[in-house]
Amino acid sequence: MIKLRKGRKHPDDRIVLINGHQITYKELAKICVIFAKNEDNIYPPPAQGGQYFVDFMTECMNKRCVDDEIMKKYKL
Repeated sequence: MIKLRKGRKHPDDRIVLINGHQITYKELAKICVIFAKNEDNIYPPPAQGGQYFVDFMTECMNKRCVDDEIMKKYKL
C-alpha cells in the first residue's frame, strides 16, 4: 500500500511510504531498472522492450501525472 506522509523540507513536502517503509530514490531507481530489464526480456531487440517503459515513465514525469490518456497510449 502506498501512503504519503508530511515531510519537513517544505510545506508541500511529502514522504512516500510503501507498506510503511520510506522508499528512497535509490530503491525507486532499482525498481525502475528491474521493470526495464524485464521488458527487455519479454520484448528483446529489435522490439522496444525496456525503452517502452522508459518512454512511459518520461511522459509521466514530463506531464507530472499518470492519467487515463497516458495509460491508454501505452496500453496499460
